[in-house]
Amino acid sequence: MKYIKILFLALLAAVSCQKLDTPELDTANHLSSLKCMVYYDADNLRLYDQIDVLNSGTFNQQMGAITYTFPQGERYTAETLKRCRLEATIPSTARLVETDAKGNVIADGIGGMRDFSAAKTTIYFKVIAADGTEKKFQAQFQFNK
Repeated sequence: MKYIKILFLALLAAVSCQKLDTPELDTANHLSSLKCMVYYDADNLRLYDQIDVLNSGTFNQQMGAITYTFPQGERYTAETLKRCRLEATIPSTARLVETDAKGNVIADGIGGMRDFSAAKTTIYFKVIAADGTEKKFQAQFQFNK
């Protein structure tokens, strides 16, 4: 029994002397892409147009400002723009949260159906890196009725 206690104390001492090796956390918090899916057939939500908002609109990466104006056409009407969904591509170590205009967190992610049928709709969000560094974005969607 005495030998077991000594062995246990020796193992405990050996383990406690080891230094914890923690990896450096990633600082990546950029936005690689922002896509908008417009579901133009209310009876079949498998039918949609995918719009690359960053390449089709204006995007200032430094300021985090995105502006996109929907083109006029039969697939982009006040009715079809009530059924939109956003999809963002961010670094795998980061996370995205939606905020209000003051920066208060509303929800994790920017998923779900959205209504972009108003003349202007602005979505606020931020990408948070693994180390906690935040980058704020605002995407303004315009629709000319």
